[in-house]
Amino acid sequence: MKIKKYKCGVILLTGFPNAGKSTLLNNILNNKISIVSHKVQTTKEKISGVINLNHSQLIFTDTPGIIQNKKYKTKSLSRSIQDEEEKVDLNLFIYDLSQKIDKKLLSEINTTIQNFKTNCLVLNKIDLVSKDRILKYSEILNSQINFSKTFMISAKKRKGLKFLLNNLIDEIPERHWKYKGKIKVNKSINYRISEITREKIFNLVNKEIPYLVKIQTKIKHEEKIIKVYQEIYVNKDSQKSIIIGKNGEKIKMIGTRSRIDIEKILKKKVFLDLTVKKMRI
Repeated sequence: MKIKKYKCGVILLTGFPNAGKSTLLNNILNNKISIVSHKVQTTKEKISGVINLNHSQLIFTDTPGIIQNKKYKTKSLSRSIQDEEEKVDLNLFIYDLSQKIDKKLLSEINTTIQNFKTNCLVLNKIDLVSKDRILKYSEILNSQINFSKTFMISAKKRKGLKFLLNNLIDEIPERHWKYKGKIKVNKSINYRISEITREKIFNLVNKEIPYLVKIQTKIKHEEKIIKVYQEIYVNKDSQKSIIIGKNGEKIKMIGTRSRIDIEKILKKKVFLDLTVKKMRI
């Protein structure tokens, strides 16, 4: 009788802001666990999601990206990648093909990946560029940086994800699974729901305000509906006015978009109550 061999691997997602790390993680897991926004540095903490395929367990960790803008750089964020060094079996460097390559960028990529023993290049957004550009960028990046493999995907369109997952299974080591169950996220449901609303604020509110927002979530389960109460905390009264908007239009838009995504996670009709408050010093 052939003994089943179980495999388990920790896979880190690194890359520049807006490369598509969070979109890739959400679509691999078919489960929204990481904030997605066009603004830089929206992921505050590392977020892990787990998927089990056959006898293999893949543990994906989405971290804050390589930060080029010092305004958003903090010690805790810069430590997040370093904290993973010893635990990581494989690092996936996600590169946005719509971005140009220069010497500074190549240097920053090299600095990041040298911390890990195995690095793969994931060229993302193949649906937005020509085949010539895909091949050209693959050639440039692989000639300058030591990647073991290169994958070409569209995280948003889910193109190339199955091929990517099958190859990751080949790469990870044989060992016991770290988590039991079908899917596990290392964050509470309250945290994930708070992040959904924070994402909508990022997408609907300009300037630096979304970076300052803190959200507290309470969930109340009833027979036919789930009631979600969220308090959005800001630093100033002027910031309250911006999030609420003229005649409450902005907060209404935030709430409508947030509720749709929350219902997808909770799989039940949701009543969402949003309150904007000034933080107490």
